[in-house]
This record gives sequence, C-alpha cells and structure tokens, in this order.
Amino acid sequence: MHIRDHALYVACHDLLSPAEKRCVINPPSAHPRAIDPRRGGATMDAFTAGLLQRIQSTESDLTRARETGDDFLVEVELAELDDLRRLAAEHGVEVGALSA
Repeated sequence: MHIRDHALYVACHDLLSPAEKRCVINPPSAHPRAIDPRRGGATMDAFTAGLLQRIQSTESDLTRARETGDDFLVEVELAELDDLRRLAAEHGVEVGALSA
C-alpha cells in the first residue's frame, strides 16, 4: 500500500460503522465459490466454474452443429473448444473427456 493510499484509508476508516470496518479488515473473497461435483462437492472458484460452463455449452453447440450438418459451425465450435482447452490447461483446470 502506498503512503498516499494509507493516509486515505486511515481518514476514511474513521468514517465507517463497526460492521463496515469488519468488511475492510476481512473482505469477502474476490472469487465466489461454486460446488464442484467432480471432486465430491468441493468448491471451485468462479473462473473455474465459468470456464467449465463455457466448455459444456460449446460441446452442446458442437453436437447441434454436427446433427444439422453445418460444417462451418462445426469448425467454429471446434476452434472454440480448442481455445477453451488451452485456457483450462494454462490455469490447471481439469476438463475431463470432451465430446470432440
């Protein structure tokens, strides 16, 4: 924390109610957590939950594109899955078996 920021913090801290001061001292988590059914109900952060949701949605879109015979859309969805897999690997997110 910079000195200027600290001075502002001290000045503003005196204006807070006791409940607000507790939130400053113990701020809520920056990443809301969701239940991960793959790990027996353990929690996962919002990034992981969102990424897994995007993968699941893209897999569904890919299945529909294949069923309708839309070759261009199949290629688009495959590219999206590749990007999502790369992103997951870069962040250590296990995605399991994919439909593609």
